[in-house]
Amino acid sequence: MTEMQPRKSPRPAADRRGRRAALGGRTLPLVMIAPTAVLLGGLILVPVGYSVWLALYKWRITDINGPKPFVGLDNFDRLLHDDALLTSLRNTGLFVVGCVIAELVLGLVVAVALFHVTKGRRLANSIILLPMIVAPVICSLLWRYMLDPQFGLLSQLLSLFGHEGGIDWFGSTTLALPALMLVDVWQWTPFVILVLHAGMLAVPQEHIEAADVDGASRFQVVRHVIVPALAPQVLLVLLFRTMDTYRVFDTVYVLTKGGPGTSTNTIGFYAYRTGFSFFDMGYAMALSVFILITIVAISAGYLRLLRRREGVRI
Repeated sequence: MTEMQPRKSPRPAADRRGRRAALGGRTLPLVMIAPTAVLLGGLILVPVGYSVWLALYKWRITDINGPKPFVGLDNFDRLLHDDALLTSLRNTGLFVVGCVIAELVLGLVVAVALFHVTKGRRLANSIILLPMIVAPVICSLLWRYMLDPQFGLLSQLLSLFGHEGGIDWFGSTTLALPALMLVDVWQWTPFVILVLHAGMLAVPQEHIEAADVDGASRFQVVRHVIVPALAPQVLLVLLFRTMDTYRVFDTVYVLTKGGPGTSTNTIGFYAYRTGFSFFDMGYAMALSVFILITIVAISAGYLRLLRRREGVRI
């Protein structure tokens, strides 16, 4: 009688097929996103690397085809002794802090008001978002005419109360920066409202109902239920608005061009003026790299806070 051979188990083959399927499942997404990642990486890394390379040379834009002496880190060393840079950083810091705090407070107040509105909410959202869809240059020109000391709307309103001879907002060293803040707050508070209002609508309704059952007032519900749930949205708002206000340029260029004097000379406008008014492109590139590094550092701080929040993965 012939001895029967033991039947081979199909398990190893099945395991191999499972491993190949798992490997293919991990590889396919990487293959699909690789072209986009390479393209975006090139669009980001190549200009940044070229800017760093140009910052190592001393050259003027008027002599773009002439020799560019290699100066190494001299342009970056110059950053440490530039009083104009310190002034621009101070102006930028005041602008960032003032705008972000005002936009966050106003945005939260309006978002809470919208949260308790049932009728006309869509219409209110559409009206509130109108300033945000206007181009910053158009918005700046609009406020330039509104704050005109002779014919501006605000001057006309002040004249009704006996205040003749309007206020030169953009010609005053003390009022120019607050006027720029006003323009930015008017345009970008709707963005804060949109984000915070969306976060409020995502708060579980049973939490609010439980607070109502416990006898909490509307203010207590907002303070102890809604606001703590908005922490991730608040951090996102702070991240985006801090980055945007830190590198502000178009509003300053249209309204004040850094003046009067250096009262509104922000870091972004200072880099522009260094390169295209004083034609010192080597130092302008060093300033641009400095701006990039500081923005990355600020963003990293906010992202670290976001990662600490439960359920937020960045």
